[in-house]
Amino acid sequence: MPDGYPDPEVVGWARTEDLEFAGLHMRMTITPGDRIVQLWELVDGHPVRWLGNVFRVESEPPVLKLNYRYETQLNRAQRDAMARTGAKFWKG
Repeated sequence: MPDGYPDPEVVGWARTEDLEFAGLHMRMTITPGDRIVQLWELVDGHPVRWLGNVFRVESEPPVLKLNYRYETQLNRAQRDAMARTGAKFWKG
C-alpha cells in the first residue's frame, strides 16, 4: 500500500468507495471521526498513489487539495465536481 493509505489494523474501520472520474480510477476513503476524504489513484483495483483530499465538506464547493500530478490534468469544473463527490461520500 502507498504511504498514508489507511491501514484498518491501525485506524479501525474505514469506509471506501471506488469510482471512475475524468478518466481516473480512484478510491475514496474516510476513517471514523475524520472530516477528510482521501482520494487514491487505483491501478488494477489497488491503490498506488495519493490523488488528493476533500475537506471543509460543508462549504460550497468543498475544498479539494490535489497531488501536483493531477492539478493540471483536471480543469476547474472537474475539480469542483470531484470535491462535491467527496463531500457526498463523507455525508453518506
